[in-house]
Amino acid sequence: MKYLINILCLIIFSHGAWADDISSNGLICEIEQKESKRAPNKKLIYHFDGGNVYAVQVSKQSSPITINKILISQYSYDSERIIWQGENPAKTIKYYAEVNRLNHILKVEYVFVSGSKTEDSTKKSFYCNLLNWNKIEYSLK
Repeated sequence: MKYLINILCLIIFSHGAWADDISSNGLICEIEQKESKRAPNKKLIYHFDGGNVYAVQVSKQSSPITINKILISQYSYDSERIIWQGENPAKTIKYYAEVNRLNHILKVEYVFVSGSKTEDSTKKSFYCNLLNWNKIEYSLK
């Protein structure tokens, strides 16, 4: 009986620690492109908190800068990946996102759900840094 209780406690406590591994962290992702004034590198920032994933928008138009978080959806994860899905505000494009937890590569598939491109989809890969949210926020200021 003690053996069974010890195993149960180990499973419960290890799962709680695993959840904290992602929650209150975030990603800063960049697509690999040549820098130019016409096509600067696209940078995506995400924040994971309480089972939800947020897109982070930074406005440097004013001082101090403003950081806005927009709820995308809930995320799920396992030992190898973090996944979520979302859509653009006009609801014409859905996307499916998956981050490889080992190499921090974000793969996003954009699917057109209305209009003349409904048969088309686009896939992009981003290289990401997984950081504590406080470090991300500090780097943006």
